[in-house]
Amino acid sequence: SIDAQPAINGNEALHTAAVYTSSYTGTVTIQGTLENQVVGSTNWFDIATITFTGSETEPVAQNFNGVYSHVRFAASANPANTITKILVRN
Repeated sequence: SIDAQPAINGNEALHTAAVYTSSYTGTVTIQGTLENQVVGSTNWFDIATITFTGSETEPVAQNFNGVYSHVRFAASANPANTITKILVRN
């Protein structure tokens, strides 16, 4: 999980995630939580889902608004060697 910096974002917080892939086929779901600590029982909710066909040659960006304590990314397929990085701007 990534600290979503809720204290500096106010009510209109804009976040951007850029997903860099290499032949990844599947989805990446951005999830958020309002809980103060991330533990095994943390409740996560879906914010947005990005679909990849495996033919992307550029990073895929997703903007989303909201005040979250933490965000994380869930891949529907094995991301090893196919999702090279995810950059997040809060």
